[in-house]
Amino acid sequence: MIRTRVIRTMGISLIAGGAIAFGLPAYAAQGLYSADDLMDADVYDRNGEEVGEVENVLLDDNMSVHSLVIKTGDVLGLGGRDVVTERGTFTLRMEEDDNNEFDDLDYEIHMEATQDEIKALPEYDESWWNQTSDAMSQAWENTKETSRSAWQDTKQATSSAWQNIKQGVDSMSDGAEDEVKN
Repeated sequence: MIRTRVIRTMGISLIAGGAIAFGLPAYAAQGLYSADDLMDADVYDRNGEEVGEVENVLLDDNMSVHSLVIKTGDVLGLGGRDVVTERGTFTLRMEEDDNNEFDDLDYEIHMEATQDEIKALPEYDESWWNQTSDAMSQAWENTKETSRSAWQDTKQATSSAWQNIKQGVDSMSDGAEDEVKN
């Protein structure tokens, strides 16, 4: 009887909780961001001055953000240049707005750089793309070679340890046989 009451009480709680959850507006999850909403987000320098907007999001092989392309220095959409800033040099924040709902998110990008440092960032062009792509490919090849080498070293060390153990056991076995014979 107590078990039935507990089950009934839990069931009612779950149904009521579910109804409440579905009745509330859906807000964006912390740590989950929309790339579509990130596009054209305003970008601010270290001093809080607007320096541009997000033009593109570049992903690495793991589908993680590698870099952002930022349009800087344009006037009324004309001129300016596209620069690249790598992950770790900026933070993403929700725009201060009480109405940030699931389908209407606004982001801000805040950089730890001054306007002069932002102007000195590499330009997003074919040369940058090729150089970065080559560097990432080379880093991957180095990682594979290091892993292969580490695996070989581990195999050799394991084999050597196994041989040492085997010799030790054989030696102990010979010693035990000698003791039994005496």
